[in-house]
Amino acid sequence: MPEDKGNIAVYAGLGEARLPEWIARADRLFFHAGMYSNFARDRAMADALEMALCRPQFTRLDIVSFDPAAGAAYWEAFRRVLRRDMPEVTLRREFAASASFCDALARRHPTRVRLYLTPSLPLAPILLVGDTIFAGHYLHGPLPAPSGLWLAIPADVEDLLSRAEDDASPDRLDPLTQGAYRLVCECVAARAAARRLA
Repeated sequence: MPEDKGNIAVYAGLGEARLPEWIARADRLFFHAGMYSNFARDRAMADALEMALCRPQFTRLDIVSFDPAAGAAYWEAFRRVLRRDMPEVTLRREFAASASFCDALARRHPTRVRLYLTPSLPLAPILLVGDTIFAGHYLHGPLPAPSGLWLAIPADVEDLLSRAEDDASPDRLDPLTQGAYRLVCECVAARAAARRLA
């Protein structure tokens, strides 16, 4: 019997998802991606983050970024997946822009923003935005992940985060929630392997 997919949506790129609108309303955020230089250049994203972070009921933003200086054995392969034709020196500038953007958020909101650099191989960009999981993908090709297809999956993200942090068994979860749990576990695993910066 086919699984009822509820309100899962598929967006052609983060632009179509209107991600800043989701972020502005969220009380909890967790970003797990290679880098955030595209967020740094997006005024609507910057404004949405400020709006969320300044709300009294907002709890926390965790940002996990890939650490290109970690010397990971897969760096060359991942670099070509992240931005296929971008020279390494340009990509390093993108990482620097991402780091500056994230550092500035943490300086403005030191009690609400936690920054992490992880050497773990990013398998997919995943954004936990309130009670919605946005999941993209890294693929070989000329288009970067923000321009790919993105799933927006409604879920009890706080419960799934708690389960993932406790390494709870997914056995009692329905199949759709198990799939959502896998994505949340990936975020928690990347953070667990990371070095905390702020």
